[in-house]
Amino acid sequence: MDALKEQLRAIVGRDGLLVEPDELLVYECDGLTHYKARPRAVVFPRTTGEVSEVVRVLSRAGVSFAPRGAGTGLSGGALATDGGIVVELARMRRLLKLDVENRLAVVETGLVNAQLSRAAAPFRLHYAPDPSSQATCTIGGNIAENAGGIHCLKYGTTVDHVLAARVVLAGGEVVDLSAEDEGEGLDLLGVFVGSEGTFGIATEATLKLTPLAPATRTLLADFRDVNEASQAVSAIIASGLIPAALEMIDGATIRAVEASVFAAGLPLDAEAALLVELDGLEAGLDEDADLCAAICLRHGARQVRRARDEYERKRLWAARKGAFGAMGRISPDLMLQDAVVPRSRLPEVLAHIYRIAHERRLRIANVFHAGDGNLHPFICFDARDADEVARVHEAGREIMQTCVRAGGTITGEHGVGLDKSAYLPLVFSDDDLDAMLRLRSAFDPSGLCNPGKIIPAPPGCGEARAVVNAKHQTRRHTDAERQPELQQTLNDAPARSSSSTFNPSGSTLFSAVSTAERRVDAPSPPSASQTRRLRAAFAEIVGEEHVGEVIFDAERRALSVEPASAEEAAEVLRLASSANLKVMPAGGCTWLEALRPSAPVDVLLKTSRMARLLEHEPADLVATAQAGLTLDALNAELAHHQQWLPLDPPDDGRSTLGGIAATGLAGAHAFAYAAPRSHVLGMRVALADGRIIKTGGRVVKNVAGYDMPKLFVGSYGTLGLILEATFKLRPRPAREATIVAQAAAPSSLIDAGQALLDASLAPVALELLSPPLALALGLEAEAGAQSHALLVRFAGNEKTVEYQLKCTRDYLSEQAGINFAETLMDDSHLWRSLAAAPLQTSSALIWRARARPARLGLLLASLKSDKGDAHDALLASLWHASLGDGRLRVIAPKNPDLAVHVDTLRRLRDASHQTGVHLALEQAPPELKHDFDATGVESPTARLAVRVKQRLDPHATFWKR
Repeated sequence: MDALKEQLRAIVGRDGLLVEPDELLVYECDGLTHYKARPRAVVFPRTTGEVSEVVRVLSRAGVSFAPRGAGTGLSGGALATDGGIVVELARMRRLLKLDVENRLAVVETGLVNAQLSRAAAPFRLHYAPDPSSQATCTIGGNIAENAGGIHCLKYGTTVDHVLAARVVLAGGEVVDLSAEDEGEGLDLLGVFVGSEGTFGIATEATLKLTPLAPATRTLLADFRDVNEASQAVSAIIASGLIPAALEMIDGATIRAVEASVFAAGLPLDAEAALLVELDGLEAGLDEDADLCAAICLRHGARQVRRARDEYERKRLWAARKGAFGAMGRISPDLMLQDAVVPRSRLPEVLAHIYRIAHERRLRIANVFHAGDGNLHPFICFDARDADEVARVHEAGREIMQTCVRAGGTITGEHGVGLDKSAYLPLVFSDDDLDAMLRLRSAFDPSGLCNPGKIIPAPPGCGEARAVVNAKHQTRRHTDAERQPELQQTLNDAPARSSSSTFNPSGSTLFSAVSTAERRVDAPSPPSASQTRRLRAAFAEIVGEEHVGEVIFDAERRALSVEPASAEEAAEVLRLASSANLKVMPAGGCTWLEALRPSAPVDVLLKTSRMARLLEHEPADLVATAQAGLTLDALNAELAHHQQWLPLDPPDDGRSTLGGIAATGLAGAHAFAYAAPRSHVLGMRVALADGRIIKTGGRVVKNVAGYDMPKLFVGSYGTLGLILEATFKLRPRPAREATIVAQAAAPSSLIDAGQALLDASLAPVALELLSPPLALALGLEAEAGAQSHALLVRFAGNEKTVEYQLKCTRDYLSEQAGINFAETLMDDSHLWRSLAAAPLQTSSALIWRARARPARLGLLLASLKSDKGDAHDALLASLWHASLGDGRLRVIAPKNPDLAVHVDTLRRLRDASHQTGVHLALEQAPPELKHDFDATGVESPTARLAVRVKQRLDPHATFWKR
């Protein structure tokens, strides 16, 4: 240990290491003081390089470590539980870059949350995630826990605001994770957020900044009964309103707050109060506030008052955020729970929680994020009373069980850590947890990174490894015994690789090498007789009429298999895996031509017969559907309740929900409504060996375990078969309308679009179209044959949209370079046609790029600056670009001169590290795809993605892009 200390001091300096027992006392617990573990030392690095060196030294010594920010966590997640080292990031607190034009900030992760918003405030921007501890908690801690906060109902949790992160893995390797290369590669950033420090240490982050709302209305409604207030919550959401925040405080909490320094004039005789904040444009906001107040009164509110000014608004929110501190007036000790239930189940769950308190002779106070069903019961007790402490623990478990039975989960924002790992089996099966452990081992093969948290797994524990191995070997035998009639067929099937025997070490938590890391001989296609036997075997599972053939090209074809249920899909995968066949999932097959695999595929596994809407609760704004249901069919069902899933990926009506999730592609409306990754709450997925796992859940806020839906979204079916998904919905806006402006020069339209954004008019889409695409969509080129078009779409209540349209028309009419503008009140066909454009072309080349919004004009200008063929090729292309988030999609003309386009693409790719442009091919000739796929494979991030694939699909049963 002395030698280790000296190595650490050499890296961080003598003042960067704490080792004395009295110095370490501060670091033996986090905000949840029920758990304590004194670390062996605390190290304070100042740069990413120092973090990497520290972790590399610890890795060589076999010493575990726990990342720590401000220690405000409430799950015991930042403790070094096995005599390890705490890596404290408090000295890495610089704001590295504030990019106002692109509305982002680059920070070191020790920066305090509230400091970022203070720095951005002069520019009318802020960092939206606002946990109650935002005055002290750090960005790194927010990332580790996927922190939410009061305003996440409208603005989302931390994962929705992190664009990129620099991460040090357990061996000291530095990887850069990004959410901006959407649809290309695995969403490693999405699954890293919320991993509670068990995957690595985030040292830097690129964060999205959000414009401050031009206006707010804050309402306080008080009720005689908690049940009435709970029913009002569901009614507000079901009405189509999306408040920025919707909080509930019960009577016990009200009285504690009013007796504290946070007193805000809350009515002492109320048994519940709702604090509701609406924000947006001034126009139409009063109408929304009136509707909200009327709903509260209709459901039993005694009165509804509005905050008179900003001072009163801040007092009300200070009272809400100060509730935790005020609870000390009720009892000397508190156990704070954190669970989530569907909003529609709030009344019955709250009633059950109070009944548990009565039966256990305990006092419970409630203050929580009612809008997203995130409950925070405070169990009041005296730790000196052993009997009472036992009853507190019993009540805590009963509360968790009650919430899970109601369709909820065990934690919405505090995390699992040490505190709730014993509750995970309430939510997830052994197979679900095993998949999480496999994922964890891809990030941390050594098991040294914050061990014992979430899913406890002691580092280097041979006993644990033996248990995992035995479990997998038993499962394989059981699977084989369940289908003896197919076993002979499997024996006769073609041997596809040199590693066809199952190797359990490839799937253990701390495996250093998996089977997929070895070189596999090139497979040969099945013979005609083998294909016939395989076809018959698949027909035994799904029926003869549901087994066919798909032709990729003149030389490659595969069996097409269409199961009707999750169970049939699992049997198909078990057979394919045992026969060592390569499987490619498919939905509507809209991307089959574009995704033509470079390696052989034996089975196209289609979800078209699994196409049911399984569950929809309008009051929860959540729906669960099978993967084969089309987006059109889902939205047609949701329209009966004035709701929708606001996604517009490339789709001509055939795209399935599973396919949309698997590609992860977004469209023009992602600027306002976000990409598919933000809408998927949970999934059921079939892994390569036929096991069906559950990931995520059915509630809008959930940090129980790893956020594995993020991993499958955008994976293109290379990790598993998506069977069903649960989506977060939105109310259908009362009105939608689009203004079309045209000009010969795209620069004038780009400037106009930027001005509209700066004016905070909040369009839901802001799309620039090339002249050929504008003509193809039926927009007459009155400004000339080479007119570009700018589509500006607004959505909301009648008064708000009318105001937005008027302001936009007034502005455009004054712009000299813009020759024509019109308003389309019935605009749905236009936007549907734009989304369908990539699928309704015979072009051999479709590509997309993403730049910072402020650089989009420069990107387009650089493409057009080419002389001769390259310039003409771009002019002839169908392209559209989102001025809001910097997306560009280019559809080359039919029979293009590929050499010209390829030269442009290669220049873009080679300069991408300087320009920050993310480039991806959606459809291209095989040789071009291969050329682009071959780049970057040796990067640390690419190697991490390979390890994830190896852990979840150790025999490479699923296809590789």
